[in-house]
Amino acid sequence: MMKNQKGITLIALVITIIVLLILAGVSIAMLTGDNGILTQTNKAKYTQIEGQVKEEINLAVQSAKMFAEQKAVSSPSGWLASGNIGTSSTANNSGTAPETIIGQMREDLTTEKGYTNIEAGTGKVTITYDTDSYSSATNYADAKIVAEIGISNNTFTVNSITAYRDATGTSIK
Repeated sequence: MMKNQKGITLIALVITIIVLLILAGVSIAMLTGDNGILTQTNKAKYTQIEGQVKEEINLAVQSAKMFAEQKAVSSPSGWLASGNIGTSSTANNSGTAPETIIGQMREDLTTEKGYTNIEAGTGKVTITYDTDSYSSATNYADAKIVAEIGISNNTFTVNSITAYRDATGTSIK
């Protein structure tokens, strides 16, 4: 007879498969859900980029403030940042930035760092950060960060730093 026969029963096999399917389902949900590991990783990546951009813009503003203070001290006519914001987007022939606030900011916020546009307006400077790594992190093809700095006399104010997901001006958050 078959008293000493060893092996697994069909019921044990089915229970093992069911347990494995449950574990696989839980693992996939933890990876891909709204609070999944992959989603959280992407959020952390674009949050880190946004923090880096804010810090770089704040450092450029501080550098522009020091530049304006130095010019004001060395100029007997009272040099004002608001009167010397500038419009030039390129360096002069000697390779240094023009003697304007825009030129000073361009020294710090280069295209190599992802700052594609620094524009002057009446009493303000608008800075745009736009890179493929930021777009891929946010999952929006045209994602960008736009900062607006107000300048009155030699006072600089960061009015806004906003993340946009597209060209129509839809905010990410």
